[in-house]
Amino acid sequence: MTGEAFERETLRCLGKQMERYPAMEQQDVVKHVFQAMLGPGHLLSSRGTVEDFISRETEQIPASDEEPLYEMISPAWCRMNLRNAKGKGISPSMIAGMMLSGGEPIRFTRRDVYDFCQKLAASGETAIRDPEALKQILDENWLPSHSPEYRKRYHPAYRVLAAEWIPRTELIQRIADRQKTVERMLITVDGPCASGKTTLARKLSEAFDAAVVHTDEYVIPHAQKTPERLAVPGGNCDAERLVREVCAPWKAGKTVLYRRYDCRADRLLPEERLPDGRMLILEGSYSNLPAIRQYADIRVFVGASWEIREERLKKRESAQYLQMFYDRWIPLENRYFEAYGLPDRECVILQEENRAC
Repeated sequence: MTGEAFERETLRCLGKQMERYPAMEQQDVVKHVFQAMLGPGHLLSSRGTVEDFISRETEQIPASDEEPLYEMISPAWCRMNLRNAKGKGISPSMIAGMMLSGGEPIRFTRRDVYDFCQKLAASGETAIRDPEALKQILDENWLPSHSPEYRKRYHPAYRVLAAEWIPRTELIQRIADRQKTVERMLITVDGPCASGKTTLARKLSEAFDAAVVHTDEYVIPHAQKTPERLAVPGGNCDAERLVREVCAPWKAGKTVLYRRYDCRADRLLPEERLPDGRMLILEGSYSNLPAIRQYADIRVFVGASWEIREERLKKRESAQYLQMFYDRWIPLENRYFEAYGLPDRECVILQEENRAC
């Protein structure tokens, strides 16, 4: 997205904010633009410190659904309202994790914020009436704050997150609900090739301190690739070993020692110990095979249009491997999805291509 397009969308989101909060004054508009362009980076330190601040603030506010959970402030960033999050059981730890992960690298500067605010002042369409006061934005030690009137009327309590979390709202709610009753959670992330499974698994791992195992590391050895085995939808996945080494011991609260399979060398690599924790993400096609899915607490199915997937494949694969996807891997995946009716009603389905203020 170009700078001009980003500014247009940010202005549109600002318009929504001014409708929702008509008492916005100049410093409230400046704070909106500051966060809309720079995100929460100026507030982030260690995870423990961020979580502690959120915990203390959350303790002092009531749970309420009067505000939306998310409010878009730009194409890249949104505000999560803490009262709504508290009501939904989204913990300070989860919020801190989402703050510390996701989002595009900051590509704007204080100068960009200053210039955009000057444009708003010149337009006369916002509460910015004192362009001279905008110079404080350029001071690296200055941070924006809401006006006393805004605080008095709206009692703001929110945190700025990457907007990419908004399409994952159902998933975040499922995680929050399951954490109340499950000691060791297993989440499967399935979907067609190049749909964004690995990226999602990485984001979840960063946000919730989860371990990740990839089904690509559990392809059956060459000796097992018999016509009978490969005739079974999903038969090229060594689901039996995956359950034995990972799923069953993880859910039983035991130490997980797993072995990656090196397809080119056709051998199992040495054992590795999976880090202890409360969440494990099993990422990859075939993670919804019946033998595996019975251990899953949450099942995610990631989708994307064929145009987006093909573009990604062309960028990351050589011509030789791209043809293998067309001729072999994609038909095998499609047969697996059809055989097991995926995605089914129990899956959290993610289509993350569109966002709105």
